[in-house]
Amino acid sequence: MAGYLPADSLAKRLRQRAAANYRDFEALAGVNFLVGKGEAVGIVGRNGSGKSTLLQIVAGTLQPSKGAAKVTGRVAALLELGSGFNPEFSGRENVYLNGAVLGLGRKEVDKRFEAIAAFAEIGDFIDQPVKTYSSGMVVRLAFAVAAHVDADVLIIDEALSVGDARFQLKCARAIDQFIASGVTLLFVSHDPSSVKRLCNRAILLEKGRLLYNGVPNDVINLYSKLLADGGSADAIQPDIEKLQADASTQSGKEVRNSTTLVPSKAMALAPVADRSEVQALKLRVKALEALLSTQEADAALLRRYEALQREDHREGAITGNEFAYGGSIGRILGLDVRDGDDQSRTWFSSGEAIAIKMRIEATDPITDPIFALTIKNINGVDVYGTNTLFSKQPSRSLRAGEKREIEFKLHLNLMPGHYFLSFGFTQFIGEELVVVHRRYDAIRLEVHAVDRTFGIANLHAKITEHSLEGSPGHL
Repeated sequence: MAGYLPADSLAKRLRQRAAANYRDFEALAGVNFLVGKGEAVGIVGRNGSGKSTLLQIVAGTLQPSKGAAKVTGRVAALLELGSGFNPEFSGRENVYLNGAVLGLGRKEVDKRFEAIAAFAEIGDFIDQPVKTYSSGMVVRLAFAVAAHVDADVLIIDEALSVGDARFQLKCARAIDQFIASGVTLLFVSHDPSSVKRLCNRAILLEKGRLLYNGVPNDVINLYSKLLADGGSADAIQPDIEKLQADASTQSGKEVRNSTTLVPSKAMALAPVADRSEVQALKLRVKALEALLSTQEADAALLRRYEALQREDHREGAITGNEFAYGGSIGRILGLDVRDGDDQSRTWFSSGEAIAIKMRIEATDPITDPIFALTIKNINGVDVYGTNTLFSKQPSRSLRAGEKREIEFKLHLNLMPGHYFLSFGFTQFIGEELVVVHRRYDAIRLEVHAVDRTFGIANLHAKITEHSLEGSPGHL
C-alpha cells in the first residue's frame, strides 16, 4: 500500500488544488438604492454587470451574501426564460403552481384562469407539458400569469424581446396599465427606447457597481458612451460628476411642457432701419402667427410671444443639457436650425420646412464619414433618426484640417411639444464603428400646433368626401 498517500496528505493536496482554481467573485458590491411605490425604474448595463443578479435578489430567488433587499408587497417576476416553470408539468399546472408561489389560493387562480389563458393565446397547448413549448409560448404564459396576480411589484428581465411583434405590443400596453394603476416596475432591457418610454428613472450598473442613478435619457447616454469607449468606467466619470452637479443646481426645475413664450404690441410698430431689423420683424410675425393659429390674441398671448423671443436667444435653447464625447480626430464645430427664410430659430409650427445644419472639422484624415441626426421627444424616445449611411447618401472622405457643412432638410411633421436634436460624426474602420464626435441633446426645439390633431406625428392628412353613385346625395 506504499503507493497511496495518507488520507490527510491527499486531503491537503486536494485543498491546495481547489484553492489554486478558485477565486471570489462579487456579482454586486455596494449597490444601494430606493424605489418608491408606483415608480418605473430601468436597470441598464452590459452583460455581466449584475443586472439579473440584482433582480433575482429583489425577487427573492437569490439571497445576498451580505446586505439586505427589503420589498413590500407581492412580487411577480419575469426573469430568465421559463424561470419558475416545471417543464414536466402542463401549462395549466404551472399556472396553479406559480399562483401558489405568489400566495394565491386555488379558488383565486380558478377565478383568473380563463383570463390568463386568453391573454397567453397558446390554445390547446395549455394542457401540454411546458417542455414542448417554443420560447415564445413560454414567455406568453409567464407574462399572462404575472399580469393577472395583482402584483405590487413587477420585475421584467429582457423577457419581452421574445415573441412576435403583436404580442410584444400587447405586453407593452399591459405594462402601461400596470404603471398607471400604481404597480412598481423594475425593468431590464438592452433596448434604450423601451427603457426611456416605460421608466421615469434608471440606474447604470458596471461590474457589479452602481455608477449612476437618474433620468433615463442621461443614463442611456452614459451607457452609450461606456459601450463606445470600450468599457472604461473612468471615461464617463467626468460626465457623471457634471450630471450630478447639474442635478443639484437645477433641483426642482423641469422642462416646460407648454409654450410660455412672446414682445409687446409696440414692437410690431417699431421703425425698421436695416436688414437685421427686417429679419427680426419677420421672426416676430412668424412667432405671432404660430401662436395665433390655435388661439386668439390677448395680453397673455403677447407675454408668451415675448418669452418666445427671449427663449430663442437663451443659451440653453441651443445647447440644452448637451451630452458629448469624442472629438480627438474630428469635431462637430457648430449646429444651427434655419427656417424657409434662412433665419436661425428654435421654435416652429408643426409641418414647417426646416434645414438643420452641422459644421464639422477633421483633425485627422477620415475615410467615408457618417453624419447622423436623431430627434427625441421630452421623454427621451427616438421619434426620428437618419444618417448618411442608412439613407444611402454617402459622404466624401475628409482630409486632415478640412471643414464641411452637412445639412438635413425636412418637414417638422411633429405634434406640439419640446424635442431634442442629437448629432453624430462616425466612421467604420473595417467592421468596427469608430465614434469621431457625438453631441446628444444639443438643440432643443419647440413645435407649435396648427390645428387640433393629436398623437405623436402630424401626417397632415387631406380629408375629402364624395357621394357614392346611387345614393340620395349623388348628382
